[in-house]
Amino acid sequence: MNAVMRFCSRWRTIAGLFSHFMHRRRFFLAPLLLVLLLAAVLLVLTGGLADVAPFVYTIF
Repeated sequence: MNAVMRFCSRWRTIAGLFSHFMHRRRFFLAPLLLVLLLAAVLLVLTGGLADVAPFVYTIF
């Protein structure tokens, strides 16, 4: 149950951030958000493996 609450809390944060950018018309930040989202998905899918870390570091 605790994991579900954490997931909902994170989703609410992401939805709030997206809503903020849509409301304020900050579309020029979309590429930044896209890169951060892709890096997060990569880290989540791989479980933060040490083999992936050099590739993420080169992005930033």
